[in-house]
Formats: sequence, structure tokens, C-alpha cells
Amino acid sequence: MVTGLVVDSNGFELVVSGRRGGPRRMLQTSDVDLLNDIAAQYVDAVRTGSREQALLAVGRELYRWLDGDLGQLTDLLDAAPAPLMFEVRASARPSVAAWALLRAPFELLAVPEGRFLAEAPELFAVARRLGQPGPVQAPDGYRLGVAFMASAPRGQHELDFEAEEMAILKAVGETSLDLVVEDSGNPERLGLRLSELGGVPVVHLSCHGLHNWRPGPDGPATPVLLMEDDLGDERPTSADTVVGLLTPRPRLAFVSACLTATGADVAGHVPAGAGHRGGAAGEPGVPVAHSMATGLVAVGIPAVIGWDGSVSDQAATRFAEHLYKQLSRRVDVAEAVASARRHLLACPDELLRADWHLARLWLGPTGGGPLVAGTRKRQMVPPHHVTKTFLDRKHELPVAAAEMFVGRRPEMQHTLRALRGGQKAGVLLHGQGRLGKSSLAARIADRHPNRAVAVVFGDYTPTAILDAIADAVAANPAARTLIDARRDEVRHQPERLKPLLIDLLAGPCAQELDDGGKPLLLIIDDLEQILTANPDGPHRLDPEYATVLADVLSAFNPAITDSRLLITSRYTFTLHGLEASLEPVQLQPLSPAAQRKLQRRQQDLAPAGYRTQRASLAQRALDVSCGNPGLQDLIGLRLVYSSQVDQARAEAAVASMEEYLHQGDLPADNADIRKFLENLALDALLDQAGPAHRELLRACTLFILPVPQPVIDVLAAAVGGSASRLSGLGLLDSFPDQYRSAVPALAVNALAAGRLKPLTPDEQAALATLAAEPLYDQWGGATPGPARGSDLDLQLTQLALAADNPTITADCAAAAVSALRQGPASTAAELGHHAITLLDRHSHEVPVTLLRAVADAAVTSGDGDSADTLLQRAVQQSHTSDRQTEPADHAAVLYDHANRLITRGEVDQAEDLLHQARQLFTDAGDTRST
Repeated sequence: MVTGLVVDSNGFELVVSGRRGGPRRMLQTSDVDLLNDIAAQYVDAVRTGSREQALLAVGRELYRWLDGDLGQLTDLLDAAPAPLMFEVRASARPSVAAWALLRAPFELLAVPEGRFLAEAPELFAVARRLGQPGPVQAPDGYRLGVAFMASAPRGQHELDFEAEEMAILKAVGETSLDLVVEDSGNPERLGLRLSELGGVPVVHLSCHGLHNWRPGPDGPATPVLLMEDDLGDERPTSADTVVGLLTPRPRLAFVSACLTATGADVAGHVPAGAGHRGGAAGEPGVPVAHSMATGLVAVGIPAVIGWDGSVSDQAATRFAEHLYKQLSRRVDVAEAVASARRHLLACPDELLRADWHLARLWLGPTGGGPLVAGTRKRQMVPPHHVTKTFLDRKHELPVAAAEMFVGRRPEMQHTLRALRGGQKAGVLLHGQGRLGKSSLAARIADRHPNRAVAVVFGDYTPTAILDAIADAVAANPAARTLIDARRDEVRHQPERLKPLLIDLLAGPCAQELDDGGKPLLLIIDDLEQILTANPDGPHRLDPEYATVLADVLSAFNPAITDSRLLITSRYTFTLHGLEASLEPVQLQPLSPAAQRKLQRRQQDLAPAGYRTQRASLAQRALDVSCGNPGLQDLIGLRLVYSSQVDQARAEAAVASMEEYLHQGDLPADNADIRKFLENLALDALLDQAGPAHRELLRACTLFILPVPQPVIDVLAAAVGGSASRLSGLGLLDSFPDQYRSAVPALAVNALAAGRLKPLTPDEQAALATLAAEPLYDQWGGATPGPARGSDLDLQLTQLALAADNPTITADCAAAAVSALRQGPASTAAELGHHAITLLDRHSHEVPVTLLRAVADAAVTSGDGDSADTLLQRAVQQSHTSDRQTEPADHAAVLYDHANRLITRGEVDQAEDLLHQARQLFTDAGDTRST
């Protein structure tokens, strides 16, 4: 029986165990106004850091209102059984007044002059229900099952979803949890996975959320999750779209994204920054609207957990860990949420504690109760079974343990698409040593519990390959029988491996069967061990192993089998055209966000105090690792953060690495770093590349961003070499182009760049002259569509200045100055002055936007005289230029100039300019600027 509030369209009752506790109360206009005021106070409290006294003030005000003159809430608390399940129940379509009550922050309820109810000895659990309760479906006989999907569309700051995934496993343990992870970030792929599994009780979505996204300028504000399309770009996804794709529907959806419990009409929430999961602030004037959480409940999800604000990564992870621990123990979902909320409230870390009140539980008619009733397993394969296999076999070169794995999302998604498709026999993961190819292969295999995984490492003979496959298919009687019958034949006649593999892959390992048969995933790790350098092209197979690998590649025919190959190698290779059956996936250096996530894992293992004591040294270690996780592990974890290494020795190690990256010698005083670098063999690779390719690599250091390959090809035509050869050696890294993400872009590997002789100014000028126009064209030219980012304009401006190109300078320099404003204003002003000087030298008109941008940077850097000169020139140019200045640009110049005059005390002239600016903005229809 319900305890809490039962709300109708214009009033409510306080009830205890289904019995009314006092008279029914009307929701008058004054009550709704007060509730809205409380909600606004709550938003202000969150905006200012969720300080305890501010939150207590909100909770006490809400308590006093609910208590009323008759002390109804106090009586309810005295009479209610423990734990207190405080439910706020309304119809499926609440009135405006009912919404105001539903959205009140009951989680903060606090006794006047006292503490939060959430801190009381008896558990205080809050749930909000839309619709009258109906029959609740009994849990199945299985243990807790969770489908986890993180979405991180390109361009959004990267969340620590790996930590969230590991927290779920850590909380429950692999022996008590079925965890299914969908790495695509795509809701359609998630729906297919759930359909294949027959559903799981919990779906956990980790992503960014927007509570007021608009499909167009005039469209309605709608809560969405920022999910991914097939290419990793942003796919705003509404509640009805999500539910339409999730079949069968889960009993609980945890939408771990900011503002997912915040209505589209709510204004004032602070947009999230790095480390938070949020979006834009709300807009006033939107009618009462669903949040993502209530929207999911309205279209059929029985229970939804969301966040009513911008939650930190760490708080979201800690909350999830405690929540799933409780759910696995068959605790009621409302109690589990309350327990997790109280766990955050009790955290000694102030940053974690600040978000304790943000989680919201919304229920539909059939929501609530325990989610688990049994202990049966949905799948017999543990979540990280292949990672453990790698860890057992590769003692000499450790694979990243599951809890230390970060990043690699684009490579993971590319690989999974290729393995799931029917076009390729498999995938070749290639890239520089210690980038984590084996770790990624293990992670990918972990994501395939419906595959029999065989791992070949070190011994690449036919017998060793067959032994690895036999181990993998031991639970498949037909496959086991076939191998046993022909093993001796292969041992004596190695050429018989191919027909055996064909029979195996087209027969018992062709597809997943009800009798336990599974397709094979054959991982061939560290193939570079049997590759030989070829001065005229890609590496070749050692003749001793060429035939066996050719047989393996030929046998994995996607037309006859679902079995696939996954090969890791430092280098691409050629093998009579058979290599074309593999999808090449080049590993990038870790992104800055992934490097920071890995550093946080390392800090958690470091002695207390090292995080602050060695902070500057740790940043230097991060810089010299250049995105190589193996090097970051060595210098960061095993040196800088090691209790066995004193600070002076760690300092010397980092300094020696810094010197090495400036064409210095191998470090002499640290054997571990020296051995690591010798294993990377950067100098040997540069020698293998040959003079022409080395010159092309040097030429590519001209760029500060990855650039499309056609631009590299222009340089190659002048200096020799080829981009494909350098990519195959891991000397050029591949990234999605920042202008068109579907186009690959290339950049010199940062570690390799440190071994190259820097370009001279004359060389830079000559190469920039060749590259500026082609890159400008690749990035949209004079009329870019889509819009070009300011970082790209900065790259183009730097090339244009080196190439003495006025056209590109005039088009890009203003945005380039804006891009540099993230750093010292003096740097931005200096680049802007260079651009203006170049344009003046060519008698090319200087855009008013450039004059304004440089003037603004000059003011910030303390050069007011220069700013005044530039603004006066901009004003004069707006009046006299042969080209018509846009009214809004002209108005902006007058506004800037007026502000400068005010600082100098020339108020009358400033007032006149402001009136002119206002009229121009009005004429241009720019009401906001007006």
C-alpha cells in the first residue's frame, strides 16, 4: 500500500499504507507558485555547487509546506513503517499543478532546524509514479542481467564509461551478473542485441543528455540522448525512439546522462563541462514537458532512473556501483536507489557528495519491486574471459587488465562493424608497438561470447594453430571429432591444414547452433614476429610461414562461414593479394581524454599524496608518452607514481625521455626506458622507410593537425615517398578528418616526430606554398559547408602566413585569432598582427572581423593603444570600403569602439556610437544584440 502523496489534477492527499493522513489539500495558484520558487531555489543551489546549507534550506522549505498547519508530514513520518518508501503518485497525464508537485525535490526533505531525511537511520526512499499501479510482472529465475551501452559521439567530451562498466562488474562480481556490452553507441544495434538475447531486466545507457534539444529553430524543445550513428557522429535520440528499438523492453532503464530527469521546460541548470554529463541550459517559456525519464515511462518502460542535473563522471560511477550491488541482492529498486543516494551523501570526497541528491526514480504502472529472483546464468562465458587468456599467455608483454583499458572507441567500433559484416574474412589491427593492439583484440573477443575464441601467439606453425583452435572448440563435439580425426595428417602434411580448416569453418563452426556450436574467432597476435622488411613496399611474410598464413586467410571465406580472423601486427603486409580479405584498422595514439582517464587509474594505485606531490612531473610524463599507453604505463605508473622510485630518479627518467624526443640519444641511466625504446625501434623504422619516405615524414611535420591524404600526396609528389608506406610502418597515424569525419586524415606519429630533424624556415615556406591551397580546398574553401572549425582555420592561417597567401589569410585569420584565445591573448594578438601586415603588404583589404578580433586580443593582453588604432581603422573602413560591410558587422565595430571610449572617459562620443550600433542591429533584425 502506498505511503506518500497521491496527486490529482488540482489537489493531493498524504497517505500512510494506503490510508489518508489528514484532509485532502487543494493545489492553489499560490501553492504552485511556491513549488516553482522551491524548484528555482534548488536550481540555484545546484548552480552554486550544491552547498549543504543551501540544499538544507530547500529541503526545509519543502517540508514546512508539506507539513502545513496540521503537521501532516510529521504525522506521516511517525506512522510510516521502515524503510520509508515515499511515493509521489499522479495520473499518467498530470496537470500543470501536478507536475509542479511531482518535480519538487523530495530527495532533499529536511526537518526544520534538523537534517536531511536521507540521513536518518531508517532508509528514506523516494519514487515518483505516473499512472495507477497495475500487476507487476514477476522477475524471471535468472541472476541480474544488465545491457550496458555508452555513447560518445564525435565532438562531445569523452566520458569515463570504461570506469562505469568496471564499477558494475566490481560491485556485483562476474559470478553474480550477466553483463552484455554494446560498443556501437547506436540504439539500433543495442535493440538488435537485446532481441538476440531475448531481453535483460536492466538497460544502462551512459552518454550525454540534452533536456531541451530542438530539431529546428522553430521546433519544440525535446529531451534527447546524444547517441551515435554508424559512423560515430551525433544522433539525438528521443524517448519514443529509444523504446521503439528496445525489444523486449527492460524492467529498468538507468539513463546515466545529465538532465535526463529534467523537463524540457526547466531553465537555469548549469551546462556541464569536462567530466560532467550535460548539455545546454533550459529555455524559459516552454510549456510543461516530459523529461527523458518521464518520457521513457510514458511510452512503456516500467522504471527509469535519471539525473536531474549535471552529474560528475565519478559520482555517476560510484552511484552505479552501489546501485547494482543492491539490485543483485534482490533489493526493491526504490530501496536500491535510496541506498546508492545515501552512499554518495556519506562520501568524504566533497565533489562526490555534491551530486548525492540528483538521481530520480520514475515508475510507471508496473514499475518497482525487486528485479532479480534467481541465480541461473543467461550466458556461461564471463565478461573478460579472453583478456584473462591473454594475461595468462603473454607474461613477457602484459596485456592491459580490464580495469586499466581506456579509449580505443573508434577502432573498436570499426572492427566490430567489419567482423559483423559479411564482406571481409577478418580484421588487421596494426600500429606502433605498445599502442595496445593485443589489449584491443582481447577486448573485442570479450565482446563476442557467442564465438569460440582461439589465440595464437609466438608459435605460428600449422600444428600450433590447430592446437589453439582445438582448445577453443573443445565444447563442440562435431568440431572436436573432426580435428581429432585429422590432427596427425596435418602434423605430417602441413598443407592439409587448409582443407581441414575449410571443412571445420563451413561445417561445425559455420554459425551459432542450438547444440552448442559456435563460429570461431581466431586471433593471431603479434604477426610482426614473422614479417620481414621490404624496402620497396609493405612487409612480407617470412617464407617459412607464408604458406600457412595464406592457407588460413583462404579458409576464412565470409560467404560460407560466420567465423572470422583477428590479426594484430605492427606493420601491414602483402601476401599475394590475400591481405585484401582483411579490413585494416590502424590504432591511433590515445586521445588526450583517454590519456587522462588512464592517468586517473594510475593515480588510484599510487601512494597517498603522490597525486599532488608529483603533479607537475606526472604531466610531463603524460606529455612525453605521446599517447602511447605502454610508454605511459612505464613512465607514469612504474616510475612517477611508484613508491619504489624516488622523485629525483623519476625526474631524471622523464628528462631523458624529453631529450630523446628532441633528437637526443637513447636514455643511458634508465634501463627500462632504454629497453622500451629499443623495442619500438623508431630509428630502425626510419631507416627502413628510406630517404624519400623520411623526407616526406619531415614534410608532414609542417601540419599541427591531421590532414586528408590528398594533401600529403601533393607533398609526396614534390619530395618523394608515399603516405601508404609510412602508414603501414606506423610512422603516420590515421584519424577521422575534423572537417569531414568519413574521410581519413594523417599526422606524423608524435614519437617518430621527435626523431626527425626539424624543418628550416625556408623549407616550411616552400612546403606551405605547395600545401595551403589543396588543404584549403579539402576543408571547404571560401564557402565551407559544413562550417569549418576554428582549429582548422588556425592551421590554414599558419600555412597561409608561411606561404605568403593573402586570400586564405583574409578568409581564415579572424577565426584563427579566436582559436588562440584559449591561451594567452598576446599569442592571439601576435598572430593577428602578422596576418594584418601580410594583407597590407599585398594591398588586400583587411576584414573588419579580423580587426575586431585582434583589437579584442590586444585589449586583453594590455595593449590598449594598439586596440584603439585597430578599432578606429575598422570604423573608418566600414564607412569607406568599396565592399559593403554587413550592418551587423558594422554595428559590432561601433559597439566595440564605444566600449573602448567609455574606458577612456569619452562617454558622449561612446553614447552616440551605441545609438548608431543599436539602429544597425535593429535594421539587421538582430534583436538579441539590440
